[in-house]
Amino acid sequence: MPRPPAPQVKPVSSKGPPGVLIGAVVVLVLALIAGLVWAATRDGADLSAEGSANALPEGGGISLGPDPEAGIPKLHVYGDFQCPWCGVLEDAIGESVQEKVEAGETHVTVTLMSFLDGRVPGENSVRAANAALCADDQDVFLPYYHQVYVNRPAEEGSGWTDDQLVSFAGAAGIEGDDLDTFTSCLEDRSHVDYVHAMQERANRDGVSGTPRLFVDGTQITDEQMQGLMENRVTLDQVVAAHS
Repeated sequence: MPRPPAPQVKPVSSKGPPGVLIGAVVVLVLALIAGLVWAATRDGADLSAEGSANALPEGGGISLGPDPEAGIPKLHVYGDFQCPWCGVLEDAIGESVQEKVEAGETHVTVTLMSFLDGRVPGENSVRAANAALCADDQDVFLPYYHQVYVNRPAEEGSGWTDDQLVSFAGAAGIEGDDLDTFTSCLEDRSHVDYVHAMQERANRDGVSGTPRLFVDGTQITDEQMQGLMENRVTLDQVVAAHS
């Protein structure tokens, strides 16, 4: 099949949004009531659902990098692809996280939540998360994850077309027969059950809003989160503060 054109990647701002605005939104986003989360998974989800290549059991997320018991920093990122401020966080730390994982310096677990599908029409969070797991089967989870956020819609809730989700795969390095496999996985919604399991697991673990970042099992503070998103502090500094 012909390859779709690669998406135009939006430039990342080095300044970030105004601090006051970020502060207000971070408080709002992190305080999302559990009812919104429950609305997205009100029928419950099967935690035994099997996920993609690097998926942890019982909806535990996508596990990437060296053995987490190797004495290296362990990060756990919770995000919903439709959450604008999750995109801001990815702009700030995504490249650094990928470099550290590839260098064997950090282990990261990513939990893709989908509660915002309970607030806006459609299943855009679930569809994008399923696509990211299809990319995980091709061993390019983090590059694909980055493409989804970098090419996030200007208007919350407008989501992505299937053609866009396929084009992100091309931009992440999936091509040829692997792209055909990815496209089939996307169209068949192969990992949707595991996407629901991740949301259910997050609910049970008390994560009721996004973005959230844990370092070695401890959630970073709102001040640290704001500092990351404003590019006032680095990921290394936040990790050091929790070591």
